Amino acid sequence: MKTFGLALMAAAFVCSSGFLKKSEDGSYAVDTSGIEKKADEVAAAASAKAEEMTGQAENLSAKAIEKIKEQAAKLGVSKEEVLADLQKPLEEIKTKVAAMDPAKLTAYLGQYASVFADAQTNVTEYTQQVKDLNWIQKFTTKGKELKTQLEQYTTQFNGLKEQAGVYLEKLKGYGLDPAALGIDLSAYGL
Repeated sequence: MKTFGLALMAAAFVCSSGFLKKSEDGSYAVDTSGIEKKADEVAAAASAKAEEMTGQAENLSAKAIEKIKEQAAKLGVSKEEVLADLQKPLEEIKTKVAAMDPAKLTAYLGQYASVFADAQTNVTEYTQQVKDLNWIQKFTTKGKELKTQLEQYTTQFNGLKEQAGVYLEKLKGYGLDPAALGIDLSAYGL
């Protein structure tokens, strides 16, 4: 019964809306040209509105990124702070990072880039020194010291990567692209 009622209402709508046209031979046909034209107009208007809103969103996003960059530049994060965090457990770093805003995260990640460069330079230099040792020198005190120092720098570098990953995840959690903020840690595997 409900289906019959709905069909009757639909037929009444079509008849009263002007879409039902009587042809010369006396038969009826549904004229949808008006609907198609209106649908095209609505689609064009929606597309224009979407482009306008996209432009506004991009403008607001650019302003927000600039504001974050300005605030991050005002914050002072030293290399010593970043290196001191290496002595802390990862869970403590995660707790610390959870309370940070995008500007603070950006400031820390900017400093991480600098510390990464230093650590990578140290690893590269000590790796080369160890490689340059002949097989007898590798077993001397100097050789063992070089290997120990290389191990320490490698451990430090890996710890920095792990911690920087926590900062990056939080920054991405805010919906921000690190590259848009001028942060590029891809050379360090991040």
